[in-house]
Amino acid sequence: MSSVDTEAAVLLGVGGRDRLSDGTIAFVVETAERLGLGVELVHAVPAVLGGPTGAWEVGIAFGQLVSEGEARLEEAATRVRSRLGSKQPVTTQLVRGGAVGTLVDRSRSAQLVVLERRHLGRWERLAEGSITAGVAARAHAPVVSVPRGWRPPQQPRPITVAVEDAARADAEVWTALGLAAAEDLPVQILRVVYLPEAYQEILRRETPEQDLLRLAHDELVRDTNLPDSICDRVPCTFTVRWGRPAEVLVDASAASSMLVVARRDPRLPFGSHLGPIVRHVLDHATCPVMVVEPRLAEDLTAAESFDDVLSGRAAARLVFEF
Repeated sequence: MSSVDTEAAVLLGVGGRDRLSDGTIAFVVETAERLGLGVELVHAVPAVLGGPTGAWEVGIAFGQLVSEGEARLEEAATRVRSRLGSKQPVTTQLVRGGAVGTLVDRSRSAQLVVLERRHLGRWERLAEGSITAGVAARAHAPVVSVPRGWRPPQQPRPITVAVEDAARADAEVWTALGLAAAEDLPVQILRVVYLPEAYQEILRRETPEQDLLRLAHDELVRDTNLPDSICDRVPCTFTVRWGRPAEVLVDASAASSMLVVARRDPRLPFGSHLGPIVRHVLDHATCPVMVVEPRLAEDLTAAESFDDVLSGRAAARLVFEF
């Protein structure tokens, strides 16, 4: 086990129960290779309060938790190293504390946080909550949730960006452009249009659904405000679909290599910063989901900034500062 930080790392959370799936390992390795980043694996051991032996009421000694954590870290690190080789550094970190707080804190020095989405039962979810949602809501770097059992697609699939409004469009779209340029993939920019059923009949009498979709498409193009030169270099399509947003996004994930969404711009330092749609997508999407901050850290209006993103140079730091 190493205590040396990995500069500009892909931070991979190693859970305390299940072995990481091959798909999650593959995602981390391929991302590290394409973006030129190291990998840091982190496992959090709960801060145990008990008697003189430091034992839980269930009889698990703290030393046993540490030993099991070290074994899980080493097993995952061995698999990462076997695929990554000596191309990028790989380190491990065993930390005492809660999983969410530990990963949020470690995300300050990371470029990307990767977590595997476990299948939690209803009562287990109520008791434990979602570590992925907790980290995604407060991390200082983009967070990717990889569904357990996911496999990299054999054929190229677009990176889909869910753009809800103009305020968050830059953060979502430019992240997707940087990743797409590094992976040589197209980008699908998606907006979902939906009205509650009580309003649909009233509105449709005045404006047909196709006209609503066309207007939404034009608005989506204006909100993203991409120069034609960018779309010439990274194939971009603008898509508008009618339906309930959470359902449409989960459906779109089946044909995507990644789904990019933005969390809310927090007005308060407490509470969830994700919202019900992003939470639903994190729970049910069939491809990796990246949650980004709603604001860009840098101004990308200059031509040289465009070139940085599309060459992959800015993709390595994902142009964010959370």
